[in-house]
Amino acid sequence: MIDLGVSLALFFLAALLEIGGGYLVWLWLRENKGIVFGLLGGLTLAVYGIIPTFQPANFGRVYAAYGGVFIVSSLIWGALVDKKRPDKYEIIGALISLVGVLIMFYIPR
Repeated sequence: MIDLGVSLALFFLAALLEIGGGYLVWLWLRENKGIVFGLLGGLTLAVYGIIPTFQPANFGRVYAAYGGVFIVSSLIWGALVDKKRPDKYEIIGALISLVGVLIMFYIPR
């Protein structure tokens, strides 16, 4: 049985690390920040790669479900960090993706 709270926390932690690591690399390469940003970004992305292995399912299912969580997390990141509020279509799409996550990952088989 999957513990829903732990599983969702792992998904959102993975999303935070992937988006945060990618953002640090973005700052390094696109915003001419120092190499430290790139190194920290690379390290963060490496840790991100480990987190999904704690999910109790096969690789394909974990990453398919994670994709929906990543969509939602990206919009949250954009709102908090880039100060870009998602429009209603982005919100609707994100909610649809979360329904997909719930169906794919959490409905017992």
